[in-house]
Amino acid sequence: MPPLRTIIFGAGNIGTALAAALVTLPDVTVTLADNTDEALDLARSLGLDVIYRSGYLPNDLRAMAAEQDLIVAAVPDRAVPRLARLAAETGTHYLDFSRPTVEIRAALAALSQSRAVLTGCGASPGLIENIAIDLIAQFENVEELTIRVGAIPCHAVNRLGYGRIWNMDGLFDEYLLPSAALRDGRQVMVEPLEGYERLAIDGAPYEAFVTAGGMTDDFADCGIAVRNLTFKTIRHPGHLDYMRFLLDDLGLRKRRDMLKSLLCNGLPTVEEDMVMFFVTARGQSGGESVERSAFRRLAPAFQAGRFNALTRVAAGHAATLIGLLRDGTLAESGHITHRKLSTVGILESPFLRQ
Repeated sequence: MPPLRTIIFGAGNIGTALAAALVTLPDVTVTLADNTDEALDLARSLGLDVIYRSGYLPNDLRAMAAEQDLIVAAVPDRAVPRLARLAAETGTHYLDFSRPTVEIRAALAALSQSRAVLTGCGASPGLIENIAIDLIAQFENVEELTIRVGAIPCHAVNRLGYGRIWNMDGLFDEYLLPSAALRDGRQVMVEPLEGYERLAIDGAPYEAFVTAGGMTDDFADCGIAVRNLTFKTIRHPGHLDYMRFLLDDLGLRKRRDMLKSLLCNGLPTVEEDMVMFFVTARGQSGGESVERSAFRRLAPAFQAGRFNALTRVAAGHAATLIGLLRDGTLAESGHITHRKLSTVGILESPFLRQ
């Protein structure tokens, strides 16, 4: 079997962690590309057996993608459409970690006729779809589905109970943008930071509230009628009150630059974190009205550098899917949706095993 020649664009935490995972797989070669030497130098410090490339000019991109089998976009959301178009131009398989937009779908539509297209392959979007769809598959119809995801410090270390776990711009989008939801079967937009609830998990207190970016088309296409769906983020108690103080009382909702500077300079980088998935469904099962839940707490054992749990979950999920593509388990063409994949098989992979 010829090797699966993979190029990862983006040598940030997730891109580098993914490279570290892929080099452990047989029959996969890895090129790690970035437009900053600093990011590449940090990746080189791990001693990974990969090819390093720098430069993001259009001709650079095409040259880097030449003779590759798979393009991975491990870049900020604003740069993803460019790489989706590059995959379409070069005819390679494609994987990213972003929620597919209309622009990305359009760029990848023709490519999916001949190559595998995998979008949203991190923790959320990504693994949460598998967990949620496994749960609702137990129902004939679902009246209420609440999806909760949290990447938080293992222990609350400040009044926010939070730290620098992932991209701050992505975090602000979650807190400031409207959230897609289902109400009476129709997609609507609801305000972020609403729907507050207290949770107790294994005796420990948490809170959850609405944030943006949770719903995907997988729920509309899963074959089970879902009437109401709400997506929430899990945090340590008190987090929401302090965020409302910053956003509303101090007026930083309209000063995103100041908010980013404040939190980036004031919050510690979190290395000991955990990723929590908590899904609750209420509906008809076996002719009866029932409520069931699914809960997963992940901090994978796979290590290659000082990557936190969220990074390892996202990179581990993507590496698992790439391994399935390499060995022929995944189809060689088509838009591979998460609902078609085995959740148990993914969670038992070497990259996500606890």
